[in-house]
Amino acid sequence: MAKIFVISTAGKDDINRATMAINFALGARNNANATVSLMFLGRGVETLLKNAANAEQMRKLVNDMIEAGIEVSYCGISLKNLGLTRDLIFDNVKEVMGGVETARKIDEGYAVVSF
Repeated sequence: MAKIFVISTAGKDDINRATMAINFALGARNNANATVSLMFLGRGVETLLKNAANAEQMRKLVNDMIEAGIEVSYCGISLKNLGLTRDLIFDNVKEVMGGVETARKIDEGYAVVSF
């Protein structure tokens, strides 16, 4: 079975690309039965902001991923570098260190796909 680690670096300035990463992850999980994990990195953490104009759409997509069995995370260092705090991010999303998480996924045999 395929193992795919999706990294989304698209922030609020490119929500279409962020949505494409999410839909790719959902498609790989639901249609190919792949093991999928998705991490928001860099400006990608902006996708998870509770107060964003498209927050309800993004919250639904994140919940859809979690319900499908996709591990969803974001880089805490990226969050800090953007001057943001954890309380601004959707619940149920795991905080990780981006580089460490990527190395761990590669060690576990995941293929990395970035958007």
